[in-house]
Amino acid sequence: MKRPLCAVTGLLAATVFFLLQFLPAEEISYPTDREIITVKGIISNKELRTSPKTGEKQLVLYLKTDRDRKILLYIDDLGYRLPIGCVLKVRGKVKNFPVSRNPGEFDSREYYRILKTEYSLTDVELLGIGGSEDFVSESLYDAKLYFESILDKTMSESDAGVMKAILLGDKNDLEEDIKDSFKRNGIIHIMAVSGLHISIIGMSLYKLLRKAGARIIFAAAFAICVMYMYGNMCGMSTSACRAIVMFAVNLGADIIGRSYDMLSALSLAGAMLLISQPLYIRHSGFLMSFGAVIAIGYVLPVMPEYIKSGKLKIISASLAIMLVTLPVNMSFYYTYPVYSIVLNILILPLMSVLMFLGILSIALGAFIVQTGIITGAGCHLIIRWFLFCCDVGKALPNNTWYAGHAEIWQVAIYLIFLMMFVFLGGRSVTRALNLGRNKERNKRIIIGIRYVLLFAGLVILCLRIRPGLRITALDVGQGDGIVIETKTANYLIDGGSTSKKNVAKYQIVPFLSYRGIGELDAVIVSHEDEDHISGILELIDAMSENGSIRIKNLILPDVSDDSKGDNYRKLVEKALERKIPISYISRGERIFNDSIDIRCLAPIKDMSTDEPNSYSTVLYIKKDEFKGLFTGDVDGEGQELLRKYIKDNCEEYQDITLLKVAHHGSRYTSDKEFLDIVNPRISIISCGINNRYDHPHKELMERLENTGSGIYVTAKSGAVIASFANKKMEIKTYID
Repeated sequence: MKRPLCAVTGLLAATVFFLLQFLPAEEISYPTDREIITVKGIISNKELRTSPKTGEKQLVLYLKTDRDRKILLYIDDLGYRLPIGCVLKVRGKVKNFPVSRNPGEFDSREYYRILKTEYSLTDVELLGIGGSEDFVSESLYDAKLYFESILDKTMSESDAGVMKAILLGDKNDLEEDIKDSFKRNGIIHIMAVSGLHISIIGMSLYKLLRKAGARIIFAAAFAICVMYMYGNMCGMSTSACRAIVMFAVNLGADIIGRSYDMLSALSLAGAMLLISQPLYIRHSGFLMSFGAVIAIGYVLPVMPEYIKSGKLKIISASLAIMLVTLPVNMSFYYTYPVYSIVLNILILPLMSVLMFLGILSIALGAFIVQTGIITGAGCHLIIRWFLFCCDVGKALPNNTWYAGHAEIWQVAIYLIFLMMFVFLGGRSVTRALNLGRNKERNKRIIIGIRYVLLFAGLVILCLRIRPGLRITALDVGQGDGIVIETKTANYLIDGGSTSKKNVAKYQIVPFLSYRGIGELDAVIVSHEDEDHISGILELIDAMSENGSIRIKNLILPDVSDDSKGDNYRKLVEKALERKIPISYISRGERIFNDSIDIRCLAPIKDMSTDEPNSYSTVLYIKKDEFKGLFTGDVDGEGQELLRKYIKDNCEEYQDITLLKVAHHGSRYTSDKEFLDIVNPRISIISCGINNRYDHPHKELMERLENTGSGIYVTAKSGAVIASFANKKMEIKTYID
């Protein structure tokens, strides 16, 4: 068998993947948040970060415990000398990594679990230090800080942050705007220490030593050791580890006089990483890194000649990589930067020049800062070119494809079809066709089959079946955020939080991307309190850039001018700035939709009140036998008016299928008389964990329980998803 290691590693990866799907996850007992605990371990690594609270530098230690797990220690006092390798005993306050509570939301706890890191400690008190220093690791850390200090002296703060990320794998000083720009345009991979870095630095060193007369075994061993230390200095990511193993195999082949096989070397690196940590099979960086090399080794050689050798040669590698990594994008990121192939063509050829100039800036700046500044100017020009390309990419229309989340079965079918596409284009099939009769006819048939398979695989991978009606109450902490999906339109009812910062960036937008929603037909605001609009303001601000979530209409409660507070007017002002049409809604009006009936029950037109909760927009949604009531934070006068209206029309509004309970389940809303009329089958309460308002109140919960309603609280269940199809409703919670 040709390349047996590839087959073995492929089987290993498939086995690990399927076992992780069906076997129960390892149970880890985490300490309670804010609990004061004492721990002891060995300092395995450390780095300097900027504290998000103070803006000052803080030391982050990776403390390895006797269970081969790590704990992050955040130390504000930089006066202590804490070398890598020493044994440390500390006391501190537990801060657990947050788990994902909504579809599409980043799961920090799972991410750190893959990296074998359990939790972090803040307010750390040092109790004792002992053991011996790891001289090599500590020297590498000191060297990294020294190199970074030279970059700080020879470049602007912005440029130095970019070069630290590219050369040293340190993204702590990378400006957030630059990071987001690179990410949105699909070039964030240049920040990862990977094959490009190892091949440029390692091969240059190896060839230089050989030209200087060094024996091949010495040159290879020295270059491999230097690259291993470089990888350790930069954090030894999965991409760096892969590249170093492949580099070592390449030089090893030179030593023994054998030809280097890239795919076998890749398989060895993959097997080593999966054996050390099987959960890497769920790590997007691992999959992207290995997928890119698989694309170059397997897919690119079977691409059509007019792509490989013709006018499209310049994008052939990027197209191959896209075909392999597209499922990874749809499984982890849910969006795809449309112009990334073109941008990579404009950027990647300059990466070797940029790295050379960066290394030269460090080397020259170590002796004479002014000489380092000269080469740093070259880095500045290239970085400006990168940012200019990103700005052009962001300015182009439709620059982001909201692909949505691909299910496992879709990814599996696509990969099977892609493998068949590769197999049928391989040499063995080509040789068999050349031996048979009707060679040209058979070739055309095979080519047709190949591209039918590829097209069918892409269609299946990208297929998203829109629901008849799906309602998702997002877990936004202490606030509200409800997404309504239908076959013809998508709506957002409220979107804000007082317990979570940047709720749009971290909860709402990831969910919309997960669902493949790049456009909201309407955003409906119940009232102007921050816990209902903070995320909406973020969405509106983001519309200044192409490729962000688009809002087609902003719907506000139609109340008197004296009822409109500062937040209400701020919403109007920002919407006008972004040229978002504004509509005003009151009782009796409807929102047009072909597949569902959306009616407004409150507020009454031109309602005058100094209490925003009272004028909350209340919506009634009906589809076949489904009846949903969404009540915002309605209370006080508004609640009395709503109760009277529902009582006068009780035949229509009794036996509600789904009730979004008002005001996060506060004590004085959803009174007994109201609940007796609507008699909800399902009640959803949106509130934050351990919130200071004691929501949901126990008296309200008792009233709901007395109606026989099924009760779902986002603070306990995470996002609550209600789907209605074939006259049946299904309720799912994100956290079981």
